Amino acid sequence: MFLRNAWYSAIWSADLKDKPVARTFLNEKVVVFRTESGTAAALEDRCCHRAAPLSRGEIRGEHLVCGYHGLQFDVTGRCVEVPGQEQVPRNAQVRYYPVLEKWNVVWIWMGDPTKADPSKIPDLPWLDDPHWATTPGYLHVKSNYQFIIDNLLDVTHVSYVHKSTLAGDPREATIPTRTERIPGGVRVGRWMLDLIPPPLFSKAGNFNGRVDRWQFATWHPPAAVYLDVGCAKAGTGAPEGNRSQGISMWSNHLITPETDVTSHYMFCFARNFSLEDVQMSSLIFEGSRATFLEDADMLEAVQANSNGGSLEGLIHINADSAQLQARRMLSAMIETETSQ
Repeated sequence: MFLRNAWYSAIWSADLKDKPVARTFLNEKVVVFRTESGTAAALEDRCCHRAAPLSRGEIRGEHLVCGYHGLQFDVTGRCVEVPGQEQVPRNAQVRYYPVLEKWNVVWIWMGDPTKADPSKIPDLPWLDDPHWATTPGYLHVKSNYQFIIDNLLDVTHVSYVHKSTLAGDPREATIPTRTERIPGGVRVGRWMLDLIPPPLFSKAGNFNGRVDRWQFATWHPPAAVYLDVGCAKAGTGAPEGNRSQGISMWSNHLITPETDVTSHYMFCFARNFSLEDVQMSSLIFEGSRATFLEDADMLEAVQANSNGGSLEGLIHINADSAQLQARRMLSAMIETETSQ
């Protein structure tokens, strides 16, 4: 089951251009498009006339034109023109979904439109702050979205899954994490002091010696996870708040269920150093994408051994604390929604 009265990431703003985009969200077929004036919108991807996918149509001015018989729809899903006749049938309407653009992301509300609250969009200001450079990307993952969230709240898997990208010092695997409930979510993280830097951070920060490293992941329901990650030269005061001798990045993960066993996965590293360095952007994008492909490979194998996103019949260990708290919180939210 999915939480419907919530904002999900639909697409990066920069990827929504002059053509409609077909997506499935929460088992519902949706067309996302941008009008000529720049307004983003989302409708049911099914024409009310003969059920043609509206995503096969085109944008004309402020309307989406069906590619089968030319019916035109506005951003509210109302048919405003039928070629060859003056009258538009009164019931010529397709479902619309509330859409908002914020943080360079197009967000979609899959539930009751009257409950669409802009304040519930995750707070990700670094995604459109000129003091941060971003490297956005997208993956389609054959995994239930909760497995992806579990993975992002589990920093201990890094030593095993990401040996060639994020893993550095073998001691990382033995350093425990701390989990806490925060208003509207769950946070988990750890400090790792005086360690060999991982390959990606070593290149990005030009570290020659040991580093103090931090990893702090925050889950915002239903399906956004952002990580405060970085490294600084060992012993220069990073744990006390002085990160001037290191590099900081926000690792952003916006997951939207496609079906029970597939997900849309939007990712983006944001950095506050080397802002105009194209080579640095390429290094971080390719490195992060390689890392997340390693995750995807493991998660798809997990999904092949699982039923939906269920953990039934599996054991839990101490490192699972954040995952389990997030799952319990989300289950309670879904139960409250469905009982109303």
